[in-house]
Amino acid sequence: MIDPSSVDRFLAATLRNLHGGKAADWSLSPEIDWPAVWARIEYHGIPFVLHICADQLDNWPPPLLARIAEEARLIALWETTHRDCVRALVSALAATGIDAVMMKGTALAYAFYDEPAARRRGDSDLLVEPAHREAARAILTRLGWYRRDDPHGLYHQEGWLHDAAGFFVHSVDLHWEPSDRPVLHHVLPMEQFFARKVAMPRFGEAAFRPDSATMILHGTINQKWHAQHGYESEKGRLMSPRRLIWSVDFGLLVRSMDETDWQRLTAHCAREGVGELVAEALRGARDDLGTPIPAEVLAQLDRAPMRPDLKAYFSNPDSLAQFRIDLRSTQGLIGKLRLVAARAFPPRSHLIEKYPQARRWPTLLLQARLLVDTARRALRQGPAQ
Repeated sequence: MIDPSSVDRFLAATLRNLHGGKAADWSLSPEIDWPAVWARIEYHGIPFVLHICADQLDNWPPPLLARIAEEARLIALWETTHRDCVRALVSALAATGIDAVMMKGTALAYAFYDEPAARRRGDSDLLVEPAHREAARAILTRLGWYRRDDPHGLYHQEGWLHDAAGFFVHSVDLHWEPSDRPVLHHVLPMEQFFARKVAMPRFGEAAFRPDSATMILHGTINQKWHAQHGYESEKGRLMSPRRLIWSVDFGLLVRSMDETDWQRLTAHCAREGVGELVAEALRGARDDLGTPIPAEVLAQLDRAPMRPDLKAYFSNPDSLAQFRIDLRSTQGLIGKLRLVAARAFPPRSHLIEKYPQARRWPTLLLQARLLVDTARRALRQGPAQ
């Protein structure tokens, strides 16, 4: 069996060479065939990154280079149609006075990558204030978007889909909190995303993104979450402790930071008890691609003790254990009741997905089974800490 880690090390070394303007020789063992390498390239989200520098990939197998080029053409087509759909949405929101901030992959693609298609992603994330949620939904519907059947357990975001020219079904995640998890709302405060928003003219006149320090913080949380729970892809949910495209992201963000940005980031991490996670993410980018991280920044992050509720949250990926922490973090009785209802009473489609062998059961019985199963898990875990 081929060890994926050896291929991953080779790909990381390849990216380091390419970023340094050097040739990247094919140096893998002959027993590792090119389809195995392609599988890791796809996993890490870097086909277009390699395609841009194809003339520097010395002695790479021609079938692999052809596969990379083929994928790059599809990605470029996806990027064009996706941009057009989402740009129209962002413009329509702005025309009605709705402030929106683009987050995650699309913000990175159009603010930091020379070629936006190089930032492989499956959707765009758009943040609006809670008061604008219904108006944003109305605009999405008017422009031909329709609701996705979201995974069970989302509290502060929802997915919308759009058919584009018969080629692709594009996806937007509409957020009314930067993070879906209540325990993280103090770490990623809504007001910070809007107060420090930065224009993104390459995407459109009405497009904005968070500032770089906030994007590093958000990227850290996103990476940690996916390391625990995986991420959705065309091949289903993939578990993903590390992906090289994330290290490319961090490298670009780090290079955009000035001293004031670093001071803002380290002060926020010290105040909110999240320095350990950010230091871990930055060191990962450094180890993967040689990204230079200021030593004093890492020292300050290391000195910031992690908040106990965050440490508990990220040390145990069990969804019920995390829900308990989210419930304690939710403000007000109404907010807590909404959170409980969202988890305890999913739509029938989600119940059938969880209990496929009982798909002929009435919804009431499926719901009762879920509640009983949840109660059993809670008893096994014991009292919430």
